[in-house]
Amino acid sequence: MAVHLHRATRTDRLADGLAQVLADPLADPFASELVVVPAKGIERWLSQRLSHRLGESALSAGNGDGPGGGDGVCAGVSFRSPRSLIAELLGVEDDDPWAPDPMSWRVLEAIDEHLGEPWAAPLARHLGAEREEAERELRLGRRYGLARRIAGLFAAYALQRPAVLADWSGGGDTDGADGQVPADLAWQPPLWRATLERSGSQPPHQRHADTLAMISDDPGALQLPDRLSLFGHTRIPTTEVELLAALGRERQVHLWLPHPSPALWDALAGQLVAASPPVVRRRRDDLSHRAAVHPLLSSLGRDLRELQQALVSMGAEQEVVAEPTPVDGETLLGWLQADLAANQAPDSARRRLHPADRSVQFHACHGPARQVEVLREVLLGLLADDPTLEPHDIVVMCPDIEAYAPL
Repeated sequence: MAVHLHRATRTDRLADGLAQVLADPLADPFASELVVVPAKGIERWLSQRLSHRLGESALSAGNGDGPGGGDGVCAGVSFRSPRSLIAELLGVEDDDPWAPDPMSWRVLEAIDEHLGEPWAAPLARHLGAEREEAERELRLGRRYGLARRIAGLFAAYALQRPAVLADWSGGGDTDGADGQVPADLAWQPPLWRATLERSGSQPPHQRHADTLAMISDDPGALQLPDRLSLFGHTRIPTTEVELLAALGRERQVHLWLPHPSPALWDALAGQLVAASPPVVRRRRDDLSHRAAVHPLLSSLGRDLRELQQALVSMGAEQEVVAEPTPVDGETLLGWLQADLAANQAPDSARRRLHPADRSVQFHACHGPARQVEVLREVLLGLLADDPTLEPHDIVVMCPDIEAYAPL
């Protein structure tokens, strides 16, 4: 068993590769395939894609594109979110005491009790403890909001930097990277210890360590199939990488990673060193962005660069999924895709955009409602102009789904 990393620049190619893996049935005919996806939209698209690659006629033809292939049914596949899988591994499906919301109340109790202590002076100033009565009463209304934000920070530390909480729990004040906590954040370690005293439950870093030991010592205790896949993730916390690595020693774990630039991956591969546990470095000391020649890869690719380091530390077996023919290099979108894949700076001096090129379009609108109206007209125009275009070919992305969905 091992962790297998499958990488491609196009997500549809990853989906086809996943279908090839799922076409090989599990040993248990009653077991469901487990596929972990980061969002519901990806689950819906992936299930539609797999429905035309799996099925009895597709398997008999060898692929979903053969004669009679593409039954239109995706069955025997269980889609889950990363949170639900990790909750099952940690044994906190019903209630996690270290989730931000329930933790907020213990943080709030700790703040109220220790607000007068010297280490809590920054919190006291923020809450107006030394202000006049009217101002102090107004600022005290911030207490829960402050506690909720701090609880979110502690939960993030538990995911990304469990060694920090382990040090704080033992009385230390380090930042997890061989340095002391900055002076303006020195209130965090004692506040964490005060919160831990009120929990009455196992600290998250200790729970994580015990889970890793359980996976190694008694893998049969987990009600998971012999094979599981993670599809479309571009960011995986450190603790989850360690859990996946532990699972990979007993089961087949497949990571299907969309990555826009094979050239950047290869450039970074020579700089990264496998280490267990992974090397912890401050972001200001991370110089991996210098390998990114294209400005978008440098400014927007930090998550992928950090994920690559974590996967190298895991020792995953790598495989590049077969790529399609080169993209059209005579359109703005084609130039962008080619430059990203080759990790090269845009050559605007030699290129001339054709006046009829509409491969990339910007529509400036005065508000969300108007954006949705324009989007509707643009999509209707595209569907009318291209009879081969279907709804499942269209992806709409927005920064805040709760705000845009009613529109």
